[in-house]
Amino acid sequence: MKYNFAKLSPFQVDPDKIEETFGLTADDFQAATDTEKESVVYKHKSVSYWRDAARRFKANTVSMVALFVFILCLLFAFLGPRLIPYNYADQYRSSQKLASMEYSEEEQLVIAMSKNCDAFYATTLKSGSLTAIKKGDYTINYGGKTYAFTLKKAIEKSVLALDADAEEPLFVVKMKDLNEDGTWEKSTPVELSDAPAEGAQPLKLVNSVFPHVFGTDSSGRDLMARTMYGAQVSIIIGIAAALIVLVIGSIYGAISGLAGGAVDFVMMRIVELIYSIPEVLIVLLLQVVLTDPLRAWFDAHKTGIGAILGDLGPGIVSIFITFALLYWVTMARIVRGQVLQLKEQEYVNAAVALGASKARIIRRHLLPNAVGALVITTCLQIPSAIFLESFLSFLGLGVSAPMASLGSLCSDALATIEIFPDRLIYPAVILTIIVLSLNLIGDGLRDALDPRLKK
Repeated sequence: MKYNFAKLSPFQVDPDKIEETFGLTADDFQAATDTEKESVVYKHKSVSYWRDAARRFKANTVSMVALFVFILCLLFAFLGPRLIPYNYADQYRSSQKLASMEYSEEEQLVIAMSKNCDAFYATTLKSGSLTAIKKGDYTINYGGKTYAFTLKKAIEKSVLALDADAEEPLFVVKMKDLNEDGTWEKSTPVELSDAPAEGAQPLKLVNSVFPHVFGTDSSGRDLMARTMYGAQVSIIIGIAAALIVLVIGSIYGAISGLAGGAVDFVMMRIVELIYSIPEVLIVLLLQVVLTDPLRAWFDAHKTGIGAILGDLGPGIVSIFITFALLYWVTMARIVRGQVLQLKEQEYVNAAVALGASKARIIRRHLLPNAVGALVITTCLQIPSAIFLESFLSFLGLGVSAPMASLGSLCSDALATIEIFPDRLIYPAVILTIIVLSLNLIGDGLRDALDPRLKK
């Protein structure tokens, strides 16, 4: 087959000199085979929408760092309480008003004594007002051995110590007989039994005193345990309130935007009416008005959902009610604006032409394509909810004692801010870190999930 090189070449050259000038022959213009075509085609692996969004989120360094920090906050709030021996509500009478990493006099004596024994049980370091060991049958498992004994009278303000190498391994030392160097004036041996008595209570010994890292308050409660629990409460309230806002606001805004006309006009006037209400005033009024009815309802319904809400307390439940009544309007307006843009797209018109219901159009076409706005608004709503709860708890209208939140901890710290400023610093810093990390994560999720930003 002969080719006319003059037509194939864009250059004004002599066709007879094509091969000499460009090094091309007629064979170079033969049609490529299927095998040759496949060899030059670069095949991309099919990537799902969520996998692609995860890839783009991972490429955002700031958001990844914020996510790592927020995970640390979650571990601090939810895993931390399991790693320390203190509870947020327990009161340690011998450890009141301690600064960070400070030990009480009783703790210092027990720490010194712990160097001269294998394990101990100090009654004065236990929580509550009844710290004594009552009379009765007990058993101790330590070092692979079982020690069984019977107390004929209660032991209080004493240390039950164990020295496995001594002839009388278990003995009792009064706190008044302890010296600062860890020695003691006298001790009373405990007579051991050959086998545990039926119904003997297990007694757990320890070999060290865990420090109060953040100190203690005036009631002897460990502040690190309360800070962990407060962060846990604040995060749960923030996420739950944001989900309430997401559900109500997205449905309301999508219906308004898709319906249009008179329906949209009426629904948006309702939104503007709610916007005109002073939120802080309504929040305070709802807190005051709902507290007593909610408490009465909790008392009457102590099973099922009533028990769950009763554990949260009327303050937290009223916060959820407040968000359901007032704070969804911003989400509704944002979703409405997205829907007004998306409902003119070709795929929405095609769905309408095929007879799809409005509910299906909202669920399958409009809301998924507005996911960027939904995510960023929801993530911004979480710190807003945390701030609202902290503000109410700061005023004494949020969580009820002995429960704690970051706001109530900040409020409690004001009384001793000149003496113990770190009591305010710890919850305030943790609150700031949580809010900042959530804002940065929300910004990264917006960029990753918005299909219009896909690269």
